[in-house]
Amino acid sequence: MSRRNLRWSTLVAAAVIAVPAGTAAPALAQDDCVGGGNQHTRGAEVELSWASRRDDPQTKEERYARALETLQPALAETPPDPRSYLLAARSYLGLREYEPAGEMLDKLVAAVPDCEDQAAEMRFNAWVPLYNRGIDQLKGGDEDAALAAFETANLIFEDARSLNNAASIYQRRGESQKAMDLYRRALSAGGDEEMTRVASINLAELLRAAGNPEQALAIYSDYASEHPEDILGRLNYAIALMDAGDQEAAEQIFSELMGRDDLSFLQWSQVGIGLYRAGNFVQAAEAFDKAHELQPQNKETLENLANSYYQADEYTQLAPLADTLVQRYPYERVNYNLLANARTETGDEAAALGVLEKREALTFEFLRAQLAQSGDDVYSLEGQVMNTAVEGSPTVTIPVHFLGESGDVVLTEPLELALPPKGEAAAFQLQVQSETPIAGFRYEMAGDAGGS
Repeated sequence: MSRRNLRWSTLVAAAVIAVPAGTAAPALAQDDCVGGGNQHTRGAEVELSWASRRDDPQTKEERYARALETLQPALAETPPDPRSYLLAARSYLGLREYEPAGEMLDKLVAAVPDCEDQAAEMRFNAWVPLYNRGIDQLKGGDEDAALAAFETANLIFEDARSLNNAASIYQRRGESQKAMDLYRRALSAGGDEEMTRVASINLAELLRAAGNPEQALAIYSDYASEHPEDILGRLNYAIALMDAGDQEAAEQIFSELMGRDDLSFLQWSQVGIGLYRAGNFVQAAEAFDKAHELQPQNKETLENLANSYYQADEYTQLAPLADTLVQRYPYERVNYNLLANARTETGDEAAALGVLEKREALTFEFLRAQLAQSGDDVYSLEGQVMNTAVEGSPTVTIPVHFLGESGDVVLTEPLELALPPKGEAAAFQLQVQSETPIAGFRYEMAGDAGGS
């Protein structure tokens, strides 16, 4: 039988971090970094003052445009009055023309270095609503609009948060070069440790995938040295070392991680993923087993553990685990394959034949079924169903039991499935609400509609 693919959450790190909303109007500040001016700047100040008022008969956009028009003679002087740069930047920000606004602020700081702090504040205040708009669009599922907002935010202010979010979208779309450029800019921008982590790990992974293992290794090495407690960073570093042919150094990191007793469920899962990717299936199984002990109802961990046993030819350990998978998720053919193989390899040919007969009796199958928390007390079971044998498009009802941490049934809900035409697949979703935390799920057969 063919070996099935391990299900895992990608090692690529992604982060969406909201910034508290708060903006500063592009009107006149009380204490500007540069004073002085001339008749042109004073005329622009009048327009900007009106733009900040609510009783202005003209629109704000008209005021900003008139301020820029008034400033043109001052900007054309040699050299221009520095205050004209400041007022022009405010006007462009009011018109949401961020690129020329940034150019004016660059010229302001070049002319008056003491204006650097005020220019940075103006950039940040313009960046915040753009970034928050991107976050809101992401939450609403509009990735195109989110990307546009992040890219616009990046025009006015180099902040690792908007740079990383834009890079992450490009990365998901397979536009690796754009993603790498943005991750590099995020590293240059600095910021909190999480943003450095996101940019470092993702940039290194993209470089490794692009055939630049030396550059990837250098990034991982620097990051791992500066953040020794970051499990994901050290795992990726170990994998990069293996790609570079340094098996001994990689094994040292893996051994160090396996010797720890303070890792969380997620961290043990990450260790298992890293070991699996490194081809160390025996230790991958040990790591997934530790994760399984912490969250025994988690379906993906159970699958990863079973698959690691299978890859390691550990059929005695695989057999009871595969049997559990068949009992909990009886519409997934791959579970029957694992169990039949385990029975065969442990010498029980009759039991293996019985497992295969049950598999062939299925008239439809789940290609994937996953549980995720989609909100406060809200959980969503999603997947795909493939109609393998049923003519027409009948409706079947499958009882789904949602489980607590100890395996007790928190609640049971029916999954109503309208099967697609024979040979086709369709998505399904079942959403439930529970104040009691849900740690996993199992489901039953749909009577005679799904096989014996």
